[in-house]
Amino acid sequence: MQTKNGYPEVVLAAQCESSYFYTTADWLRHEIGISFCNKEKQDNVIYWQFYFGAGIAVLKYDPSTGISLCPARFGNATIEEKAAFKMLTDTLRIIN
Repeated sequence: MQTKNGYPEVVLAAQCESSYFYTTADWLRHEIGISFCNKEKQDNVIYWQFYFGAGIAVLKYDPSTGISLCPARFGNATIEEKAAFKMLTDTLRIIN
């Protein structure tokens, strides 16, 4: 977990090919039961939102930084959204 961008973020993979993003999304779908509700792609950056607990998180891919998870509202996340994100990170720790 890091907060260098002003919001909680979990880096799942450093710089990588976009194909690994889709592999990661499939893994999250199968292991945690995540359903992605809003899929956006701008240039080479991919943002897929999903509900987890009382919040919305995003799986994002940027070729220069890799794959990460963070609250969908980034630094503007509410206390409830941050708590839901922490629950997500705790769930990932249990699975791994």
